[in-house]
Amino acid sequence: MSVKILNSKKIKPEKILGGPIKPLISNKDVSMNQEFALGVFRPKQGLYFHTHPNSEEIYYVIKGRGTVFIGKEKNQIKIGEGDVLYIPANTPHGVTNTGRTTLIIAFFVSPGKERAGYEIGKDCQVLEEKILYPDKK
Repeated sequence: MSVKILNSKKIKPEKILGGPIKPLISNKDVSMNQEFALGVFRPKQGLYFHTHPNSEEIYYVIKGRGTVFIGKEKNQIKIGEGDVLYIPANTPHGVTNTGRTTLIIAFFVSPGKERAGYEIGKDCQVLEEKILYPDKK
């Protein structure tokens, strides 16, 4: 295996788990042991509530504010610029930009998505709508 250099500006975002994600390093570039991606979310955008039973994940918030939903109880954790969040394998989670500006998060997943075993929760959007629009009935 040789060293790989990629320019993130040349990588187009993909719709992954409901959000615009740039897969910067993935199994097509390196081994299947890790993945590095960048999420750039407009206000009210985010990732579906999901789990990856075989992978742990680290979030690093580069810019903006948001809310991360963690665990089956969907506990809410407010995040902002400079925050680092560790998510153990098999922990349900999702994120929403609850701020007024762009939310940028770097995602580190190990092992990468080919071995992660992603599972998407169907109730995430309902929960997020209740949080973002509490007065809406």
